[in-house]
Amino acid sequence: MRKKTGAFFTAEAAMVLPMVLGVIVMIIYLLFFQYDRCLSEQDMGALSLYGATVDAKDNEERIRLLVARRNELYENKYIAWTGGEVNMKLEKGKVLVDRSGELLFPFAGGNRWVGRDIWDISVRYENTVLSPASMIRKWRKLIGGE
Repeated sequence: MRKKTGAFFTAEAAMVLPMVLGVIVMIIYLLFFQYDRCLSEQDMGALSLYGATVDAKDNEERIRLLVARRNELYENKYIAWTGGEVNMKLEKGKVLVDRSGELLFPFAGGNRWVGRDIWDISVRYENTVLSPASMIRKWRKLIGGE
């Protein structure tokens, strides 16, 4: 015998399936956002560390080396964001590197939580400039040498 069933399952699936698919796509896009943010943090952290530890005679040479290193950054590794300009400054013995970017919200109607269609990524790193000679002097002083 065949059991007769109503169309309840089809109607429920028609209502639930789009919501489930929307949540899955949203999670994937949030993962893209997090991936791009982590890559930007990694790039800016490495750039500021390079600027703080590179062996340069003066600040002009340090900036020149930083600009050369910045130009070597591979921009095509970001999945979904458009990156802004990398800003670098040397002030008071510190290397300041920052960058911002935007990620366009993928769904029509915008982002209901933030109220905008764009998510912002902003990264800033700061490192103290170190010279090898001063590091050796500080190390010797720390261990009790001259």
